[in-house]
Amino acid sequence: MTDSTLAELVPAADDPHHDVDARITRAALELLRNGGPLAVSIEAVAATSGVAKTTIYRRHRNREALLRAVVDAASIRIAVPTSLSAYDTFRWFLVHAREMIEHIVGRGAVAAIMLNEDPEFAALLHERIRANTKPLRDNLRERSVSGELRAGLDIELVMSLLLGTFIAESIRGSSSADGWADSVLEFLWPALAPEL
Repeated sequence: MTDSTLAELVPAADDPHHDVDARITRAALELLRNGGPLAVSIEAVAATSGVAKTTIYRRHRNREALLRAVVDAASIRIAVPTSLSAYDTFRWFLVHAREMIEHIVGRGAVAAIMLNEDPEFAALLHERIRANTKPLRDNLRERSVSGELRAGLDIELVMSLLLGTFIAESIRGSSSADGWADSVLEFLWPALAPEL
């Protein structure tokens, strides 16, 4: 996780509990990214963060409350860049999604969701993702109606396809280097662009 991304996820420095809360959040996110939701427990967070279990329990009554707080902390609302073309908006989404998966959610959590290891966590994460991507999906629907994208484009399917390409690359062990987003879009753009 980059320092700037982490700074957005931890409590403000003027909060007197900043350091403890930040350590709990960092530890829980690290466990989630690397091992999925089943790796996150009060005991594991205490061991990873160096914060006493009793202190964690004062902030989170149980594992589920801790996971919910971590997902809430990681659920950064995205500001859709409205000045970009449709093509560049899709590219921005791919790069943003890669950053979120690699540095916040983590491949361990993605694998756990695919295996349905913790259905409650998967439902919570799905709910947050839907809420946070709604402005982007609405933006793309408007572009489809206005003719900037293919008319009648199934935006939900397109979003799934785009996310699926990154997950497939991860499973194959391929590197999603900087040119990856452009390679994906060059291949898919004919199906997304308005018909001439």
